Amino acid sequence: MSKVALILGVALVSLAPASAFASERLVEVGLPDGRLASAALKAGEFDRAATRLTVVRPDAANDPARLINLGNAYVGLGRMADARAAYQSARYAPDIMLVTADGGEASSRDIARRALSRLEMRYAAR
Repeated sequence: MSKVALILGVALVSLAPASAFASERLVEVGLPDGRLASAALKAGEFDRAATRLTVVRPDAANDPARLINLGNAYVGLGRMADARAAYQSARYAPDIMLVTADGGEASSRDIARRALSRLEMRYAAR
């Protein structure tokens, strides 16, 4: 079964404005109501998003979409070590095609790899 999820906040890693996020018209997987804290991420409520994404059903523990958004929430909170761990977990989770904030499609592993790269650039800039 192919999973398609909306990954909001891939651009968040580079601290793009909230207007860079796509609308919530696409269905996300990983949480019971089908949302991956997209409204909280879009609103810049990173603490609420992180709380929502850390409480997970057992069947979504390795959901790369959830892990990437969790990493995005951690970046927004300045918790870079936790963000790195979430992105690394997503990189080694099952590879699925995801719909990105700009409407494109990409491999979850590629998205996680790019997020890690942006995180490393933030560290290098300090």
